[in-house]
Amino acid sequence: MKISINKYAEVLSDALKEEKDKEAVAKKIQNLLRLLVKRKQGKLIKQLPEVFKEVWFRKHGRLEVRATLPEEPSEGELNSLKELLSEAFKKDVVLSTEINPDVLGGMKLEFGQYIIDGTVTANLEKLKYHIIS
Repeated sequence: MKISINKYAEVLSDALKEEKDKEAVAKKIQNLLRLLVKRKQGKLIKQLPEVFKEVWFRKHGRLEVRATLPEEPSEGELNSLKELLSEAFKKDVVLSTEINPDVLGGMKLEFGQYIIDGTVTANLEKLKYHIIS
C-alpha cells in the first residue's frame, strides 16, 4: 500500500516535535528518506521539504505569507503588516517580501492556496475588463 507524502510529512513532524538534538533530527530524516527509497517512493523526496513545511507550520499555528510590493518597505511597515496579518489569521505569520516595480502601488498577498491581489496593476486590469465587456 502506498502512503501519501502528506502522511509521511505528518509522521516526520510528530517524530521531530520535541527533538532538540541536531544529530537525532538528521538521523530521523535519513531514516525516512531510506524508507521512501525502500518502498519505491523515492520520487516523493523532491516534494517532502515543501509538504513538511506546510504540515509543520499548520501544527505549530504558523502561516507563511508572501507579500509583493512596488518598493522596499521600512522595518516598521513590515512589522505593522506582520502584526495585522497575525491578528487577522490568529496565527504566527512568517512574512517574506518580493519587490516588483511593475506593481505600481498596493500589494499582493499569497498564502496557502490563496492570493489577495490589491495591486494597482490588478485593479487597472479589472477596470479594463469591465470597460471592454
